[in-house]
Amino acid sequence: MQNLWRWLGGQGNRAGLLIGGLALGVIFWGGFNTFMEYTNTYEFCVSCHEMTTVNEEYQKSAHAHNPSGVAAVCSDCHVPEQWTAKLVRKIKASNELWHKLLGTIDTPEKFEAKRLELAQNVWQEMLETDSRECRNCHSEQTMVSKKQTPLAQKMHTRLLSGEATCINCHKGVAHQLPGLEKLYVEMEQGFVKQAQSASLQKRAVVITPKATLAKGEDGKGSFATLYGGTPVEVVAERGGMVQVNFAAWDRESGTQMYVDFNRAIMVAKLSFDGMDALKVLESKVEPEYELTWNRGQLTGWVKREALGPDEQAYWNYVTGLYDLDCNMCHKTFPRDKWNIFDWTNNIKEMRRYTKLSPEQLEQILGYVLRGARNNSEG
Repeated sequence: MQNLWRWLGGQGNRAGLLIGGLALGVIFWGGFNTFMEYTNTYEFCVSCHEMTTVNEEYQKSAHAHNPSGVAAVCSDCHVPEQWTAKLVRKIKASNELWHKLLGTIDTPEKFEAKRLELAQNVWQEMLETDSRECRNCHSEQTMVSKKQTPLAQKMHTRLLSGEATCINCHKGVAHQLPGLEKLYVEMEQGFVKQAQSASLQKRAVVITPKATLAKGEDGKGSFATLYGGTPVEVVAERGGMVQVNFAAWDRESGTQMYVDFNRAIMVAKLSFDGMDALKVLESKVEPEYELTWNRGQLTGWVKREALGPDEQAYWNYVTGLYDLDCNMCHKTFPRDKWNIFDWTNNIKEMRRYTKLSPEQLEQILGYVLRGARNNSEG
């Protein structure tokens, strides 16, 4: 190209072009950065009517109004301070413009329907960044633990050890939590409906918190009460009743039936008639206390509505409840973290905080106990 226009018109013009280019670059950069910072302002964030609900909730929170008079606005919690991470977040935010055009959450009803999904997206991002935005204002180094409540001190030891991060416990600090009671009812209804509509195979599982193992096909008389998650063998199915074989372990020929030898996790409770009808299949002596454990079997009738065909599907439903509810206040713990005794007490303690029904909480207890350490293991 004619030697690039004779090297852009000579030395003087080259210098002018360079200066002009630098000036344009500064103007562009300044304008871009100014606009990006403007999108971080509270006024910009709440300018869309979709933000009306969350803004009303924010205005009632300690992040908006508190004794110190120091407020945290939207970007303080939702946008990183570091520039490259901030740019990435802004690029991701372009997806929100698309959903504005689609009207995904343009009514309070639509927003409520998506509240849990939206909240979980934010919680997951904060978990992945170790609550990075929380740490813009809150510092472990400046916390005065002795001025905190005993519970806060206990929980913050997990934070300081790296076992937990801020968002594990501090959900719902600026916005309302999703309506979990309704969600848990819907989860239960959906699972039960699917389980009851499926055909039973040779193996089945009790899907309700409790089910009666009746003596006869008419449902009269009781051999035992079976608890949720208890597996049974299907013998016959007639009308609304299913004949099943049930096998588990008792201890010293008592009324309580357990999941396995030397594993005191109750799966059923026998009536006196059930104790008389129990067929002992084998016996073992537990060496520490020299207690005799008997594996016994009963044959009886259970209502079809109390059974499902897939044991794994039942536990998937229960673990879904466990993961969702427990993660509201802290991270979920592995089942072998505590023994049977400690898990039982911990779940009882959670009754004051949970949105689960008492029956669902019992189902979760059955799940965690199956993976818990024996009491003798400490």
